Amino acid sequence: MFLADQLRFLGRLAANPHHVGAVAPSSKRLARAMAAETDPARRGRVLELGPGTGVVTEALIARGFAPERITAIEFDEHFALALRDRCSSVRVIHGDAFQLANTLGDGACFAAVVSSLPLLNFPLTSRQSLIADIFARLEPGASFIQFSYGLSPPVAAPVGACVKLAARVWLNLPPAKVWVYGR
Repeated sequence: MFLADQLRFLGRLAANPHHVGAVAPSSKRLARAMAAETDPARRGRVLELGPGTGVVTEALIARGFAPERITAIEFDEHFALALRDRCSSVRVIHGDAFQLANTLGDGACFAAVVSSLPLLNFPLTSRQSLIADIFARLEPGASFIQFSYGLSPPVAAPVGACVKLAARVWLNLPPAKVWVYGR
């Protein structure tokens, strides 16, 4: 599965580097570090943005989330189809995470939002709009977990929220940081 994921990832990177945003799929260590910031005991659904090859999806399931509790939004149709095959009980939506109202509709709230979107590839105004949309969909006490390759968070926390560095993952290509946003 690892080699197939690598080849699929490289093909999608060549086809659309702006939306893939990395030279290799996220490592299992990064996926586990992100999943560790979630609480499967919290009731409700988990929203995953940019699942790509599904390594974070699988880490969420291993952490204790039933696949039926996970909604994953993937922009790349090839990744979305592969994730549907791999995790058939996960609700996989081929859509744009930057357009949550169009992709999900109104009113859906989540116990956590976990994102592998390459936020630094997008304009600051798009990132700010996305995080505002995410915070409008977080249940009270829920977190938004985002990884980044940058030295600082990829977007500032909205007014009334904070962001903290939760983990550094050196065994990832390139090394990554896990950021947790909350109120």
